[in-house]
Amino acid sequence: MKQTILVPVSAGASQEYLIDEAIAEAAWRRSSLLMLRVIDLPMEFPAEAYLMTSSHVGDALEESARAELQALRRRVPHDFEASVRVEYGVPWRVICDVAKSEDVALVMVGAHEHRLFDGLLGTTASRVVDHLDRSVLVVRDGAPSA
Repeated sequence: MKQTILVPVSAGASQEYLIDEAIAEAAWRRSSLLMLRVIDLPMEFPAEAYLMTSSHVGDALEESARAELQALRRRVPHDFEASVRVEYGVPWRVICDVAKSEDVALVMVGAHEHRLFDGLLGTTASRVVDHLDRSVLVVRDGAPSA
């Protein structure tokens, strides 16, 4: 059975580096990729959502998330098995739940700039590392900062 690598992708963040690293890892392991976006409503409530009826807000958020994932999916070579998935919830919990339910071999998460309270509250990546029962690879963007 082919192993799967789970790659959670953050909203609006430039994560091409993460996808490129995941492609390289998948090639080495001969694994498939599952790209995941977790919609966390309080954090991702766009201004245009205030003009919509409540039943359309979730659809708009999911459509936007799928469009971002499909754009990243186009970076994956055609000979790779790759899929996209959008879920709602608390990001670290959803990542852990999907990793377990899909029985993935590895989770690759992108590292972000640390903020003031990250040390106290923990980032999504650190919570995934702390709570998941399988390997997690935290990938940093190798591009030099401006």
